[in-house]
Amino acid sequence: MTAAADRFLTEDAVPFVDLPPQQDNGRTGAAFDAARQQSWLVRTTRGYEVIEYAACRELSVDRRLDGVGPDYYRRLGASEQVMWYATQASLPMIEEPRHARIRKALQHGFTRPRVERMRPLMRQAAWRLVEQMAGRDPFDVVGDFTDRYPIEVLCALMGVPDEDIDRFGSWTVDLGLLAKFPLEPHLPRIDAAIRGLRGYFAELIGRSEDHPGEDFVAAVVAAQGETGSLTHDELCGALLNLLFAGHDTTRYQFGTMVHLLVRHGWWQRIRADADAIPGAVEEALRLEPSLHILLRQAREDFEYRGLVLPAGTLLILNTFAANRDPAMFPEPNAFDPARTSPGKHLTFGSGGRMCLGHLLARTEMAEALQVFLEWFPLLALAGEPQMPAGLSAMNGVETLPLTRSVPR
Repeated sequence: MTAAADRFLTEDAVPFVDLPPQQDNGRTGAAFDAARQQSWLVRTTRGYEVIEYAACRELSVDRRLDGVGPDYYRRLGASEQVMWYATQASLPMIEEPRHARIRKALQHGFTRPRVERMRPLMRQAAWRLVEQMAGRDPFDVVGDFTDRYPIEVLCALMGVPDEDIDRFGSWTVDLGLLAKFPLEPHLPRIDAAIRGLRGYFAELIGRSEDHPGEDFVAAVVAAQGETGSLTHDELCGALLNLLFAGHDTTRYQFGTMVHLLVRHGWWQRIRADADAIPGAVEEALRLEPSLHILLRQAREDFEYRGLVLPAGTLLILNTFAANRDPAMFPEPNAFDPARTSPGKHLTFGSGGRMCLGHLLARTEMAEALQVFLEWFPLLALAGEPQMPAGLSAMNGVETLPLTRSVPR
């Protein structure tokens, strides 16, 4: 450690950004834009947040940082059920080398061929749900479509019978409350969701062990001998984390993408050019990611850009802010699906902790968007979208009223 690098991280060492009490991406983005001109690191009510693209990318793969373990939720006064989630289910929080062992096992379920084989199923599910709401005008994209679509895809991936899908609806939405800050008011609903899901997944694993199929659960169970066995809790936790990561995030993200396309006048332009769909997906993921932050913790004292981060320091890698860094994305606050490199965003993380389900999420959003474009040549807002109440690491439209006829 050099003499020039003896400035230790303290509250006075970095600027403070006052986050709005409600989700407001415009105000939040502007506050981070102003702060980024002074520092790559800021302090908020949540802690120390990295808001520069280059710093986020470098620190996301820095081996001197690790998952935060259960400390993050412990500091929030978490319940016993939430602590089980933090130690057994939340893969981004689990520390090495355990993280690598669990990740290696789960990769057997997230192969590209498996996701590609699911395209027809995704399209059928999207088509059926759109068909069911065909008589409604206006309609709510979230309540009428995205509340159901990603959970059907996930249940098909995991081998959950159709008749059990309804049991997951409220559980998965309540599980999304884990992203709220503060956490305490939401604990009763979160606890009930975790208990319900743990019980169900224990049954599902047992059925897969007795009668192996070709689904995600069967692939992970079959890989146990090759990758090193997961404990029963780790396997239950992996399925629970898949549900958490894959339902609420896509539920928010698809509605946000449709909102951006309609609000910014891109709907008909995308409809006229199906090859532009992947760019629309990536640009929505960049500008308005459903999950705003990634968490890391210093394993040791280390220096970064002349600042000493003490061991145990919790860093929040703010991907929302990083994705709006003008050093990486010209005119970063503009929604432009025609960008030449929108896929360089950090929404899914990078390196060895990149989200395992990124290909699944991208594919199911692209398939659903194709169905919407076929069904709705014209779309317009039929009212203001409703955003989540309070401050949350998860973000997106809660309701999105649309009409299929453009008002005069």
